[in-house]
Amino acid sequence: MKKTKPERETWGKWSEFFFSIVGLVVGLSNIWRFPYLCYINGGGAFLIPFFIFMIFAAIPTLLLENAVAQFANLGPGKVWVMCPLFKGVGTAMVIINALIGIYYNVIIAWVLYYLYTSMHPTLAWSTCNNTWNTHLCYDSIYLMKNSRDNSTLDTMLNTTLDVNVSSSLVLKSSVEEYWERHVLNLSPSVNNIGTVRPPLLLCLFLIWLITFLCLSRGIKTSGKVVYVAATLPYVFLTILLIRGLTLPGSMDGIYYFVKPNWEKVKDISVWKDAATQILFSIGVGIGGLSTLASYNDFHNDCQRDAVILPIIDGLTSFLSGLTSFSILGYMAHLRKTDLDNVISKGPGIAFIVYPQALSTLPFAQIWAVMFFAMLVLVGLDSQFAHVQVIVTAITDAFPEKFGNHQTFITGIVCLISFIFGITCVTEGGLYVLQIIDWYCASLSLLLILFAEMVGIIWIYGAKRLENDISLMLGRRPWPIWKPFWVIIDPLCVLGLWVLSIISFKHLTYGDGSMFPKWTNYTGWGIALFTILPVPILGTVEIMKHKGSLLNRLKQSVKPTAEWCPAKSRVDLKISISKPEEEVDSHLL
Repeated sequence: MKKTKPERETWGKWSEFFFSIVGLVVGLSNIWRFPYLCYINGGGAFLIPFFIFMIFAAIPTLLLENAVAQFANLGPGKVWVMCPLFKGVGTAMVIINALIGIYYNVIIAWVLYYLYTSMHPTLAWSTCNNTWNTHLCYDSIYLMKNSRDNSTLDTMLNTTLDVNVSSSLVLKSSVEEYWERHVLNLSPSVNNIGTVRPPLLLCLFLIWLITFLCLSRGIKTSGKVVYVAATLPYVFLTILLIRGLTLPGSMDGIYYFVKPNWEKVKDISVWKDAATQILFSIGVGIGGLSTLASYNDFHNDCQRDAVILPIIDGLTSFLSGLTSFSILGYMAHLRKTDLDNVISKGPGIAFIVYPQALSTLPFAQIWAVMFFAMLVLVGLDSQFAHVQVIVTAITDAFPEKFGNHQTFITGIVCLISFIFGITCVTEGGLYVLQIIDWYCASLSLLLILFAEMVGIIWIYGAKRLENDISLMLGRRPWPIWKPFWVIIDPLCVLGLWVLSIISFKHLTYGDGSMFPKWTNYTGWGIALFTILPVPILGTVEIMKHKGSLLNRLKQSVKPTAEWCPAKSRVDLKISISKPEEEVDSHLL
């Protein structure tokens, strides 16, 4: 007996979709990558191109992705029935989500461990009186609290060490040693992966268990969880900002953040970093947005969503920047130094700078718990979408077989991802994570995003897309979108990819030394692995057809019978101002 195709889920309320998208676009990069990019790119000078690209690139691209997924209620793995020649783009998105999901939960596991230790009577990273500390450790928190000027700080620093230290050795603060020697027990290089860190393994397992439980029944459970997971971080972030503004030196940090360095505005690399940050932060090109949009009601106002959500992401980044720089200004005040000396790149701002600053405050444990709880929630709701992309791709591809077994599929995906993630909670796991992230993000995402734009706008057609949006909205979309879809945004993304390749640099350790050569080959292999589905599956699609190459190409770009409005099988009520024959062509 043939199995019947199960009816696809839709969001119970628009608010569930809205908070799910907010949870996806507001992620860890808003907290630590955005402030660092602002610092290296001239403070307010970075904000100018950031918000320009948000309006002219992120918003049109988001509408493009969400519209095609919502139109057919299909995720990125299946939606390319609209243009089978580009089906490899959807597969590439699923692969990238799988890779990101593996290491993203590792980062959340680190945060969870900090959250746990923040609940102790004494913050473990605040002193050097621990088993993991070395004779090169200095209690920076005590020194900052008790120093009055730089000379006093230098004198106290020298007298805190019980032994004569060679000038070739590097002193490290208690916060740095806690991160490197206790949490990670970091090996000297990627050539020495070392053993698994049991506390991190447990945290990783707990995070994947939470992820599974929240997604076990698909959007029925995740849609409820995100109400808390997407809103509570804003409460914490606002409280931290208010507290930060009361600290001495905070306004110096804020001024540094908002004051533009006008010379930097002329620098093309600043514009490249701004465009890359907003596109990656929004999540276009990796399928998370379109997966969530594929569960929308057919008549949902996707045009409204495309305008609102990037603005929320941009304002959240700005709020995070204010919070971060108020605390960084406070750190500079305590150290009696410039802000340049307290800035840290990437995870360092979350696991070194913030813990150090929070440890100096009264009731430090409360602030630390609040900060790391915020990071856990921010990370989790972004991770939900990474898993949902994979699960949705499987259930869309095999609806009769797996459509009613979403819980089982979700469990398998979480289990496999957890197993692969174990390599990142070893003593050399940080290096493994950096390799995957560096090559996947720098080389693959922009190229896949460009291929997506070409497939939808240049092959499927901007006019067709406008007609599809008209069916859903009951009115024509704004005419402003078309020039951005057809010319501006594809050329912008292609230009960014070319600049990224030209300026690409291989990974280095903290001391500036290069990763070994084999990691370069591995990294390029990862990048190639994510991109290869596009040409391979495109070639397979061409070979399926007969006749001349030109005829095969024509057949390969035609939408299949599965490409139709999601509600066309029921009773689609159409009320739009367009020729009747255009409407009927979608209902065949």
